[in-house]
Amino acid sequence: MFWNMAASMLYSLQSAILLLVVTRHGGLSQAGVYSIVYAVAQTFAAMGSYSMRGFLVSDTRNEYAFETYYTAHVVTCTAMLACCFFYAFANRMSADEITAVMLMGVYRAVDGMEDLYLGEIQKRGRLDVASKEEVVRIALATFGFAAVYVLTDNLILASGTMAVTAVVVCYFLMRVILTEYPGARGRITFRRVWKLLAVCFPIFLGAILYNYLINTPKYAINRNLDSESQAIFNILFMSIFAINLLSSFIFNPLIGRMGEWWNGGEKKKFLYLILKQVVIVTAISGIIILAAYFLGCPVLSLVFGVDLAGYRGLLCLLLCFGGVAALDAFFAIVLTVMRRQHYIIIGYALAFTVNYFSMDQIVMAKGLTGAGMVYGLTMGVVLLVFIFGALSHKGWYGNDQKTDYKAVS
Repeated sequence: MFWNMAASMLYSLQSAILLLVVTRHGGLSQAGVYSIVYAVAQTFAAMGSYSMRGFLVSDTRNEYAFETYYTAHVVTCTAMLACCFFYAFANRMSADEITAVMLMGVYRAVDGMEDLYLGEIQKRGRLDVASKEEVVRIALATFGFAAVYVLTDNLILASGTMAVTAVVVCYFLMRVILTEYPGARGRITFRRVWKLLAVCFPIFLGAILYNYLINTPKYAINRNLDSESQAIFNILFMSIFAINLLSSFIFNPLIGRMGEWWNGGEKKKFLYLILKQVVIVTAISGIIILAAYFLGCPVLSLVFGVDLAGYRGLLCLLLCFGGVAALDAFFAIVLTVMRRQHYIIIGYALAFTVNYFSMDQIVMAKGLTGAGMVYGLTMGVVLLVFIFGALSHKGWYGNDQKTDYKAVS
C-alpha cells in the first residue's frame, strides 16, 4: 500500500510540479504552451498502454499469454507516437511545439511499455515491487526535466531530457526486476494479439475519450481565450487530481481481488467493495473541497506566484467534479472486471456528444467557469451510464458469469 501510494502520488503530482517549474521560470505565456504540449501527449497516453492493466491484472484465468500482451503493447505504443505527430501537425503547431509533443510522446511510450510489466508483476502479488520501480523512474525523469528547464529555459531540451531519462532508467531497472520474473520477458508473437486488442478496445477508446474530455476545457480556452487564462485554469484544474490520487491509493491494489471475487461468483463481497469505495471517494472529495474553500487559492497563489483571488468558487466547483471523475475511473475498473467494457464506450461517447455541442459556446459566454461547468456535466453523464452498466449485468441474478465471460472474450 505504501509504495502504491508513493507511485500514485508522484504520477499525479508530476504535471503540477512541471507546471510549477515552467510557470516560475518561463512565465504564464510559456506555461500555457507547456500545458498544450503536455495535454496532447496525455490525450494519447492511453493508446500506449491501451488501458490494459486492469484487464491484465484481473485476468486471473490467464486467458492470454504474457507474450500476447507484450506484442499488443509494442503495436499500441508505435501507433501512439504516430498519432501524437499527426495530431500536432494537423493542428498547425509550430516546429518547436511538434518537437516537444513528440518528446513527451516518447516519455508516454515508456509509460505504456512499463505499465505492461508492472501489471504482470502486480498480478503475481507484488504490487510493491512494481510501484518501487515506478517511483524511481518518475522521480528521476521529473527531476531531469526541472533541472534542465531551470538551467536553459528551453522546453525542448527539458522534454528531451525527461524522455531519455525515462528510457534509460526503465531499461536498467526492469532488467534487474525481471531476473526474479523470467516468465515476464518480452517476445514478439502475433498469436491472439488482434483478438486481445479487440476485446480491450472499448477500455482503450473509453480512456482516449476520457483523456480528451478532461483536456477539452484547455483546448476550448486555447481557441477562445489567451495563454494567461490557460495557465490560470491549469493551476486550478490540476487540483482535481488530488481526489483521483487519494482514491487510487485505495482501489488500485484491489483489482486482482475484485477479479477473483467476480470470476468466483462471490457477488456479495464484490458489491460490498463497490459500495465501500463509493463512500470513501465521496468522503475524500468532501474533505478536499472543504479544505480548498478556506486554503486552496491562497496556497496556490503563494506556490505559483500568480494572483488567484476571486477564483475560489471555480476551484471548489472543479474539485466537486473531480470527485465525479474519480468515481468514473473506479466504475471503469468495475466494468472491466465484469467484462462489460462496451458500456465504457457508450458512456464516453454520450459525454463526448454533450461536450462537442456545448464547450466552445459556454466558454465564450462564461469564460473559465463555463469550461468547468461543461467538464462537470460530461463527467456526470459518464457516471450515470457506468452505474447502469454495472447494475444491469445479469450475473448479479444468476450463476452464469463464466459463460458470459467467455462469450465476451
